[in-house]
Amino acid sequence: MSEPTPRQVLYALVAGGFIVVVAILVIGGAVAGLVPVWWSAALAVSIVVVATWTALNWRRPAAVILASIGLFSLWMVGTLVLAP
Repeated sequence: MSEPTPRQVLYALVAGGFIVVVAILVIGGAVAGLVPVWWSAALAVSIVVVATWTALNWRRPAAVILASIGLFSLWMVGTLVLAP
């Protein structure tokens, strides 16, 4: 196995940051009652799946960034649609 490049490490950290931000937003939306419980539960499962996948594939910079930004986009669109 070769040494990771700085780009791989940076992108993995940025993707991890996006995942943490989405987790905080999901918790905040659930506590504030902005979205239904099922939406918060579905996103919690999605966060675990994306975080696990990212941890296993962190050496693929484009894929991990795309997955984390996709998770953020999913949260944003879903919350806008489901919020009263």
